[in-house]
Amino acid sequence: MNSTSDFTCLVRCSLINDLFSQEYAAKKHSGMESEDNVRYQWEDEFMVHKVVRIEIIESGTYFLKGTYAQQGEFSYPIASMQLIHMHHFNGEYTPLAFSKQLIKSIVKEEYEGQCCLLVELNDHEPFINPISGVYIANSDIPQELKNA
Repeated sequence: MNSTSDFTCLVRCSLINDLFSQEYAAKKHSGMESEDNVRYQWEDEFMVHKVVRIEIIESGTYFLKGTYAQQGEFSYPIASMQLIHMHHFNGEYTPLAFSKQLIKSIVKEEYEGQCCLLVELNDHEPFINPISGVYIANSDIPQELKNA
């Protein structure tokens, strides 16, 4: 994308259905999924506006932040995450974060004035999705957060 103007990015995260059979789809439904043979268990889609640059960080630390009702603010570092920062003109960015073992594929498609980020997630590992665009495998959740 041209860094002198901003664009909108559609982010689509999809959980792959491990039981989907492309062979069955080809044989019975002209290659398309069907009611009893779905490709994805679910899809989560949202837009990020006024993006000027997308930065992909293969391995970084995501800080899960929030506020406890009684104890106040918290911040837990979660290491070895695939991070995607969608930078804005004002220097801020919208973060996306994925546990590496959850990622099947990430594809970035660019069009005039917009882009589409397609993220396919594996279905073999339980995970949490605390906010849009953040997917953390249960095995990556810090023990102190599990105990909180």
